[in-house]
Amino acid sequence: MPSGYRHGYQDRKELLAICMDVTSGVAKLHGTPSIRGRGPILLTTSIGSFLTPFLSSAAAFAVPSIGRYFHLSFIQAAIIPMVLLIPLASMMIFLGKFADAVGRVLIFRMGFMVFMAFSLVAAFSRSYTMLLASLFMVGFGSAALSTNGTAIVSYIFSRGGRGFALGINAMAVYLGLTFAPFLGGTLIEAYDWQSVFYFSAGMAVVGYAVSMFSLRSIDMRGRRSREIPQAGLFMASLLSITSFAALGYFFGYLRLIYLIVIGLILLGIFVYREIRSDVQVIPRQMVSGNRTFVASNITALLNYLSTFSIVFVFSIYLQAILRITPFISGLIILPEPVMMVLLSPVAGRLSDRYGSRVIASLGMIIIGASFIYLFVYAGRDIRVIMASLAVIGVGFGLFSAPNTNSVMSSIDPMFSGIGSGFLGTMRFLGQLFSIIMASSILSSYIPRELVSGIFSGAVVSIDPAYAADFVHGFRIVMIVSGILSLAGAYTSLLKNRGR
Repeated sequence: MPSGYRHGYQDRKELLAICMDVTSGVAKLHGTPSIRGRGPILLTTSIGSFLTPFLSSAAAFAVPSIGRYFHLSFIQAAIIPMVLLIPLASMMIFLGKFADAVGRVLIFRMGFMVFMAFSLVAAFSRSYTMLLASLFMVGFGSAALSTNGTAIVSYIFSRGGRGFALGINAMAVYLGLTFAPFLGGTLIEAYDWQSVFYFSAGMAVVGYAVSMFSLRSIDMRGRRSREIPQAGLFMASLLSITSFAALGYFFGYLRLIYLIVIGLILLGIFVYREIRSDVQVIPRQMVSGNRTFVASNITALLNYLSTFSIVFVFSIYLQAILRITPFISGLIILPEPVMMVLLSPVAGRLSDRYGSRVIASLGMIIIGASFIYLFVYAGRDIRVIMASLAVIGVGFGLFSAPNTNSVMSSIDPMFSGIGSGFLGTMRFLGQLFSIIMASSILSSYIPRELVSGIFSGAVVSIDPAYAADFVHGFRIVMIVSGILSLAGAYTSLLKNRGR
């Protein structure tokens, strides 16, 4: 058969396979031969991707039980989920740079070990302070896993299969979000809150064991880097700034003003040293003139800023306003992560074939339109709420893997660690500020103490006198999220064509 005809035939055959997957639930796509030989690698990175969203969601679900166990106030209990996010939002660039120098596989495995060890410490905690310290270290381990898992996948899988592999990793993230309420709730009800950490530690052991044989022949060690101290300075500045943002809502921003002052001073020193240095923590050649990298990271920040608080806000709306049980509320919210799980591998594979720019932008437009509809509707019909959340899940599923593929395809492989860390920082900063944004908006309509109590799980219903005010706040959250999503659609279109 002539070469040109053979290649054209293969292209048409691949496109047909993709179309079949979109319409038949991605069953055939998951068995793509090009992926099969690297399955164990994808398995261990997917376990790493699963752990962070599962534990953060399950830990939030366990907050009422933890609060009763340690006799915590509303504010003390509400801080627990935030402590996991702070290291994820502040340490990923440092860990990406460090991994580029000493080896990404080494830091990835270290992430499993830290995650496992401090999950067990959290389970055996005998004081609130010990619990918070161990959760912070679990977040550190999660940051090592998140940064280097993406970098490993990008290194191992060729450009032709990278989007699909990143889609599988994204699917693992959404599986973690999907299973957390049900599996976490079952474990907590049967064995109390410590069981969530035992389960997470066991999964980390499995991930580490798989990595020991699947990654043993892979050498991803970069050059020794003299920018690591500078990266540490950047990490310290972000740690101060994110701690101020995360904890200021609960303790008062004026009381923690020293954190933002320290953070800004350290950030200023970092920027000064970056400008004067011949080598940078964030290499100029990675960012300068790389419109795709910059636009994709801004879009990721806007995406998570607009969407991450949706489960929090809808959980309050369904349970405290509509008086629906937590279990049924979980079922109502379920269509969103289910659609993410189903579409992420498909969207990743389509981005390999057609580029990420249009697919990711379409996802953000769908999300934005859904939020605007919820702003207009804000009703009590459960079927409409479930359908709207499912459509948001479709949009998120179309966005996530293509956008990640766009970032990692736009940089030199030698920068994959720092590139992945930069993207992860945008994601988790978006998550952190999404919760702060939603809480601040709601607090302008109902008392702050009530929001803290609901956030901690200690308050399960809202007095009818506040119900109408909450609905007003809910609608404002929806329209703000919709505007941010549409802004993300615009920034996504700023990428270079084909990316």
